[in-house]
Amino acid sequence: MKKLTRTNLKFYVIVVGCGKIGLELATRLLKIGFNVTIIDKNPDALSLLPEDYGGFVIIGDATERETLSRAKAERADIIISTTEDDATNYFISTVGAKIFGIPKVLSLVNNKENVELFEKSGIEVISPIHLAVYTSERRILEGFEVQEAFEDMAGETK
Repeated sequence: MKKLTRTNLKFYVIVVGCGKIGLELATRLLKIGFNVTIIDKNPDALSLLPEDYGGFVIIGDATERETLSRAKAERADIIISTTEDDATNYFISTVGAKIFGIPKVLSLVNNKENVELFEKSGIEVISPIHLAVYTSERRILEGFEVQEAFEDMAGETK
């Protein structure tokens, strides 16, 4: 894993969902210098944040416009929706982009059949299935002289 380095970019990021992915993502983004607000409707999930978490926390439902307004979504550079429900992630991502004008929208997509819908809507996809397969392929091929084959599998060259 690459070492985190601080950045002087001061992007404002909203992370929706304080599960395994959202928690880790918010913490890592803070450590490299981003301004982060994490939103979750479950106060117990937010209690898992480390004591030294230096970002903002909002207890609320991010599918409600008022919650995103409290998070100052109109000032956000990036919104990342990481809930376990694709419909919720799609809704939050769409509202973030269309209503609040957030320029960069990323979303966890749990069901691979939904990836195309998200991408066609301009939402950048985080797909655990695709990431696991890609990482596995890369690890399998490391050390072998099959770089060209890997590039073919990744769709980069034909």
